Amino acid sequence: MTNLQEAKLAREAEICYATMAMVTDYDCWHEGHDAVTVDQVVAVLHQNSANAAMAVRAAVAALPRDRTCACATALKFAILTSPEAIPTATRTKLDLLLGKYTS
Repeated sequence: MTNLQEAKLAREAEICYATMAMVTDYDCWHEGHDAVTVDQVVAVLHQNSANAAMAVRAAVAALPRDRTCACATALKFAILTSPEAIPTATRTKLDLLLGKYTS
């Protein structure tokens, strides 16, 4: 599956974004692996869930307090409309995302 839309929306919202993918089995394409049962897939799925939770906890704990990444200012040069030309209602609606650039 693709994460293209989520990645684009996260970038637009200046949110750092990463994809974590975990495999449950290889039997559908890898000839060297035997067929697996639903119980085996579910067991691996539960272990992956625990691993993902640990990875997210570690990643969040490692986040810097101040963001200096490119994601933090991704919209800085993306707004081509002059701030004065943006209607007040639109500016109010988009203030959460664009306020630091249109004020």
